[in-house]
Amino acid sequence: MPAITTPESLRGARMYDPKRIYGQTGVDWEMRIDFDGLRKKRLDRIRQTMKARGLGALLYFQHYGIRYVTGTYGGMWQTFDKAFRYCLLPADGDPVIFEVPGVDLICQRSGAPWISDWRPAIIWRGSGAEKTMMAKKFAAEIKAVLKKHGVAEEKVGIDSVDFDGYQALVDAGIHLADGTTALWDAALLKFPEELELLKQACAIQDAAFHEVKQAIHPGLKEVELKGIITKTLYSLGAERIEQVTMASGGRTNPFWRSGSTDKIIRYGDMILIDICYQYGGYNTCYYRNFVCGKPNRGQKEAYRKTYDTIYAAINAIRPGVTTAQIARMWKDMGLGYTDDAYGSVSLLQFAHGLGITNHEPPFVTMAYSEEYPATYQKDMYIAVETYAETPDGREAARLEENFVVTDDGVQVFSLYPFEDELLDG
Repeated sequence: MPAITTPESLRGARMYDPKRIYGQTGVDWEMRIDFDGLRKKRLDRIRQTMKARGLGALLYFQHYGIRYVTGTYGGMWQTFDKAFRYCLLPADGDPVIFEVPGVDLICQRSGAPWISDWRPAIIWRGSGAEKTMMAKKFAAEIKAVLKKHGVAEEKVGIDSVDFDGYQALVDAGIHLADGTTALWDAALLKFPEELELLKQACAIQDAAFHEVKQAIHPGLKEVELKGIITKTLYSLGAERIEQVTMASGGRTNPFWRSGSTDKIIRYGDMILIDICYQYGGYNTCYYRNFVCGKPNRGQKEAYRKTYDTIYAAINAIRPGVTTAQIARMWKDMGLGYTDDAYGSVSLLQFAHGLGITNHEPPFVTMAYSEEYPATYQKDMYIAVETYAETPDGREAARLEENFVVTDDGVQVFSLYPFEDELLDG
């Protein structure tokens, strides 16, 4: 078993400017986040990755791809499963945004002068013959834009689209290919401005956990805790909350991920909380655990095992280390995986990239990491999360840290402290 070191030397480090966290608003007297520069950097990088993969254009429907390419923000409800807004990026041209016609188009265009080509989206979410007609109309316009930029005969990478949209593009003679990998290639290594946004996002989540700690008492409901978290996040600048996962007492094993309920927290309950939210286009994902009252020995054992397995990975990760090495190390430490039984990613004993989405490459999982290892590189931003049951099987612990890979190790951004009582000081 690898030696476990304390995290103090890893925690509290800053990126972008190592001495400080910047203010959230723009001012004339200090250079903070250069958003215009960040938009240009992202666009240049994804142009490089799409060319490396032989793509003449990218067609994105998911909100995070559109955000990365264009620097514009629309609600998930417009993109997640509807294709109400989408963007097209020709390899040697500027992004073209197809926005919900009417007020959405007017407001988005007025707020994003760096985009020169705005067009009304063709929305085909119908239930009958009109759906096929509108999808064909959509595909015809995409084809016309591709011809305008001289890439109509080249491969077009897409992220996701429903069957009608896909079929319409194929029928229009558009050569479709995987476009998501080009996005992951581009987003894999974080720019300094992205790291500053991730640092600020973690600072807000730190504050939410502080409010949780102050509020916990017997008789409080899980949903009330979620309300406290939600208020804190939005008051400090959250754009959207993807999920607040919360389980207490017996709901922690097996771990019930559905979110908070109206369950009353009792004295002695273990409380597991994961906050996944977006700030400035970038996501956090980190767990903390609390106990209502005094922890018992079993809770301490589970918490300590979870903490140790997280920091075994964190202490091992540096440029050149592979995901296979982390997976094997966890196996040697006796960390159980349901992946072994299912041959898939259980998300329990797990590590993943983090940034424009909640789960980005690279993954550490027993499903495939040993056979298909990925190598950690400087400026990757990573989340590590593990899970351990109490000896009596009644409850479980789950912890998580967010950090950036540096030249000689990592710097942790998730600064809310672990519970001394659960670690025996």
